[in-house]
Amino acid sequence: MPVSDPSIKQMLQAIALEEKEEANRYRLDQQHTLKALKAEGLALHPLSVTRRGFGYADYPEFSFRLHFPPGTNAFRDGAAIECFAPGEEPVKAVLLNLDGQSGECRLFAPDFPDWLEDGNTGIKLAPDMRTTSIMKKTLQSLEENASLYKLFRQLHGDQRTNTTYTEQAKEPDFFNRRLNKSQQEAVKAITATSDQLLIVHGPPGTGKTTTLTEAIRQLVRRGEKVLVSAPSNTAVDNIVKSLISANVKVLRVGNAGKADAAVYAHTPEGRLSGSKQQKEIKDLRIQAEQFRKIKDSCFSMSLTLTFECI
Repeated sequence: MPVSDPSIKQMLQAIALEEKEEANRYRLDQQHTLKALKAEGLALHPLSVTRRGFGYADYPEFSFRLHFPPGTNAFRDGAAIECFAPGEEPVKAVLLNLDGQSGECRLFAPDFPDWLEDGNTGIKLAPDMRTTSIMKKTLQSLEENASLYKLFRQLHGDQRTNTTYTEQAKEPDFFNRRLNKSQQEAVKAITATSDQLLIVHGPPGTGKTTTLTEAIRQLVRRGEKVLVSAPSNTAVDNIVKSLISANVKVLRVGNAGKADAAVYAHTPEGRLSGSKQQKEIKDLRIQAEQFRKIKDSCFSMSLTLTFECI
């Protein structure tokens, strides 16, 4: 179904322009040299591989260390990257984390490239095609989803809502008796809202996390499931810690590498830690690594035999 909403068309055009600009900015060629990309903080080179193995979904993962402090760079955890070596075909990857001169990457390939540990390997930022493809697919089907399209029109169109939530809301039985009046009004508004957009605004230190924790507890008490998202791992962990202290059952998904002990226990990795399933997964990974070594050994023997026959 063709898109008819002018705002959606404009956003799709903007995404296309962003993809084109990113592809141009991050490419490595005669006009965009490795030296220039490194100067702009878009490439890190060279790096030394310190560990390698197979991680999530059996993707190849490796740890690395830079030969120098990275200085100013545009790399962020979860960034789309390419692992490269001059003269070789780059491999698409994701940066799992970068802390000082050390980091971890996951390769989107069946195995490690032969040149990975040749001493001339680097990583550079790449267009995040996966994210933009999801954005485009969602926008293209948005008009077919009545409830989401209504929310979109509230955010991007002329549609406005004048509902006074706090006047309609039933007074809840608050878990936290120390909430002030404005926090109580916000909780009532959140719990009274079903398909409407609600913004809780306040300067730092005014108790937004406390307010959201109370609202989530109220929603959970009546049997609802709540998805909480935030622009950073730190922000997610703040609300997770608040919910944990309130004895709310939480599953924290995302990069668990930097989660502290209290939060890690509520990640998928933490829940599986020490379990029978985790042991089985570990045993399977060990077997898979042994099979890879056998494969590599057989491949080397076949090359030797070929050369001897020649």
